[in-house]
Amino acid sequence: MSRITLIDPQTAGISGDMLLGALVDLGAELKAIEQVVDLIPRHFPRCDSISLDTKEVIRHGFRSCGVEFRISEKSDESDASELVDAAHGISDSSSLSKEAKSFAAGSIRTLTEVESKLHGAEVSHVHLHEAGSADTLADIFGVAAACDLLHIFESDIYSTPVAVGGGSIRFSHGTVSVPAPAVLEIVRQYGIPIKGGPVSEELATPTGVAMLANLTPKFLDGYPSMVPDRVGYGAGRKEFAEVPNLIRCILGRTEEESLVSETVQVLETNIDDVSGEILGHALQRVLESGAKDAWVTSAQFKKNRPGHVLHVICTSNDARKIAETIMAETGTLGVRYQEWNRFVLQRETVTVEVTFDNKRFNVRVKVAKDKSGRVVNIKPEFEDVQSIARSLSRPTREISSLILQEANRLK
Repeated sequence: MSRITLIDPQTAGISGDMLLGALVDLGAELKAIEQVVDLIPRHFPRCDSISLDTKEVIRHGFRSCGVEFRISEKSDESDASELVDAAHGISDSSSLSKEAKSFAAGSIRTLTEVESKLHGAEVSHVHLHEAGSADTLADIFGVAAACDLLHIFESDIYSTPVAVGGGSIRFSHGTVSVPAPAVLEIVRQYGIPIKGGPVSEELATPTGVAMLANLTPKFLDGYPSMVPDRVGYGAGRKEFAEVPNLIRCILGRTEEESLVSETVQVLETNIDDVSGEILGHALQRVLESGAKDAWVTSAQFKKNRPGHVLHVICTSNDARKIAETIMAETGTLGVRYQEWNRFVLQRETVTVEVTFDNKRFNVRVKVAKDKSGRVVNIKPEFEDVQSIARSLSRPTREISSLILQEANRLK
C-alpha cells in the first residue's frame, strides 16, 4: 500500500497562500511552519519582520483555511540573486528534510529562470517585482515545511489541470492577458495542463505554479484510484460569484490489492451437427493447444435444434491458433472472440513428497497466492492422487486428505 497526495486546482487555480492554507487545514502544525518562516528576516535583508496568521474562511458556504503573512519590508525592488541567496541561507539554517530543501530551491530557481528568460537578462541581473518580496519566500518555505510535516514528499503526488482564469491583469509591466507571462512560461516548460475560466480573474500565480511544477510531474484529468483519508481546503483572498475560491488537497492511499488482473480472449462457437465423441475430442485438443480453460454448454438454436456452445479462455497470442484448431476439429464455420479482463490469483505448481504405507511418493500440488504472497488455496493434482490411491488400493478421498495435510505446511 502506498500513500497518495492529490492537489486539485481545477476549479479556482493555485497560489502560494491557497496551497499553504490547504496544507494547514490538512493538519500541518502551525508552530513548526512558523519556525521556518521566522528565518526569513535573518537571511533576506529587505524583510524586517514577518508573522503568520490563519483563520477560518467561508467560501460559498464551504469552510476553508485562509493564511496571511504580515510582513514589514523595504519597498525597493530586489534582484533574483538576493532571493536565491536568501533561499540558500534559510535552507541551511532550517531543519527541513533534504526533499523539502530541494523543493524550495527548485521553486525559487523556476521563478528566477523564467523571469530571466522573459526579460532577456542573466539571472544575476534580473530585477524582480511581485515575485521578489518576502511573501514569495514565506509561501515556498511555508509549503516546504508543511509538506515535511504531512510526509507528502514520501507519497505519490498528483495534480489535476490548473484553472488559470481569464480577462486581463495590470501589474508592474503593464496590462497583460491572463495567464500572466510568467505563469504561461512555467506551464509551457513543465508541461502543466491548464484550462481557462471559470471567472475573468487571475487564478494562477507564478509562485503557485512554480511550486506545483516542483511538487509533481503527474497531472490527471480525473482523480487517481485512491482511498481518501483527509481533505484540506485553502482559501483564496477574493470572493467570486461563480465558484468558491478554494483549492483542495487530499491525502490518501492506494486501495490494497490482493488480486492480479490480466486480459484474456474468450472464444465461442455454436455446434449442432457433431457427435459427443467428436465434441469431447475437440475439447481435449483445444486444451492441448494452450487454452487456459475450455468447456461446453447445452443450447437451443434456430428451428428448435438442440446443440452445444464451445467456450474457450486463452491468451491473445494463442487465440488464432486455437480458433483454427476448433474449426479443424468441429467443422464449424466461424468462431466468435472478445477480450475480457479478469482477476486471478498467482499460481504455481510445487512437488511435495508424501509417505503412505512406508512408501514415498512425489505429488504435484497447485498453490494459489494473492499479490502479497499469502497462500489462499492448495490443491493436489488429481492424476497424482488417483495414481497413489490405485497403487495402494485406498480411496482417493482419503489419499487427497492426507496429501492436503502435508501440503498445508507450505503456508
